[in-house]
Amino acid sequence: MQGEKAWHDLGQVVDGTLPAREAFTRANALFTVEKAPLIFRNPVTGVESASEHRCATYRADTGDQLGTVSLGYEVIQNEELCKFAEMLRDDCEMETVVVLKGGAKIAFSAKILGTDAEVVKGDVIHRRLNGYLSHDGTTSFGGMFSNVRIVCSNTLGWAMQDANKHGKQFKISHTKLGVSQIDSTLRSIDIARQTFNQEVEDYKRMAETQMDFDSYRTWLTDLYNMPSVKMDDGTLRPGQIEDSKVKWNKLRNAWAGGYGTSIDGVSDTVWGAFNAVTEVETSLRDAPESRNIATVNGYYVQQIVNKARRSAAELCTV
Repeated sequence: MQGEKAWHDLGQVVDGTLPAREAFTRANALFTVEKAPLIFRNPVTGVESASEHRCATYRADTGDQLGTVSLGYEVIQNEELCKFAEMLRDDCEMETVVVLKGGAKIAFSAKILGTDAEVVKGDVIHRRLNGYLSHDGTTSFGGMFSNVRIVCSNTLGWAMQDANKHGKQFKISHTKLGVSQIDSTLRSIDIARQTFNQEVEDYKRMAETQMDFDSYRTWLTDLYNMPSVKMDDGTLRPGQIEDSKVKWNKLRNAWAGGYGTSIDGVSDTVWGAFNAVTEVETSLRDAPESRNIATVNGYYVQQIVNKARRSAAELCTV
C-alpha cells in the first residue's frame, strides 16, 4: 500500500492507504479455517481410524490443508486479526497484509502515526505495529512493535525475533478467551513512539559515519568471522570475505547498487553497510526453504543481522 513496493518486488501495490477490512479483502485474507480428523492407517492390519492425538486445519474455501495441530487446538479466525487491525484506525495506517504458505499464516503491518523519521533525507523509517496469526500451530495470535514492515515469512520472523528480544509484543494462545487482551496494545502505543526515537538516533549516527569500500570489506571479514585459508605450501593466511565467493558477490552488489543506495547520504556510510548486509541476509529471492527464519539457517540469519547492528553501532563516533 501507499504506492511502495516490497524489496522483493512481489505482491499487489496500491496507491495510498486502505481501510483494514478492504486491505484484508484484497489480499484474500478473510477465509475461514476449520478442523478435520486425521486418518491413521495401521501398517500391520490396514485398519483406518481417526487419530487420537492430532487433527488437521484446512481452508474452508479451497479445502487445502494448512497444518496439523493438537485435538484441543482452538481455531482463531482471520476475522479476529482483521478486527484487531480495525481497532488501530485512529493511531495507525495500514501498510501491508500478507498471506503466507497458502494461508497457514496471516500478518499485517500498520504504520503508527507520528513516528516517521528520516535517517538521511529521503530514507524514512517508521515505527510499526504488526499483527499475526497462524493456523498450523507454529505461532499464537499476536501483535508486536517493530521497525520491520512484514512482506514475507522472513520479515515476519525477523520482527518476531526482535519483539521476543525487547518484549514489545503480546501473544494470545489458541483458546476461546483470547481476543480480550487486544485492548492493552492500544494503551502502549505511546511507549512504542518513545522507544522509536532512540533507535532513530542510533541509525542517524550510522549515516553520519563514513565508510569506504576497503573498510566495508574489512568489516565484513570480521562480521562473518572468516576462517584462515590453507595455502599450497601448507601455510595459513588470514581469511577474508572474498573467500566466500557467492556471499561476497551479493554483498558487493548490495553495497554498490542495493536497496536505498540511490538515496543521497546512504552510500559510503556505516548505514549503507548495515543495509547491504540486511538486504543480502534477509532476501528470499532464489533462496532455499531453509532460509525461513523458523529454521536453523533462519536463526543464523537473524544472529548475523543482530551482530551487524551491534558492530555497526560500535563503529560510530559518539
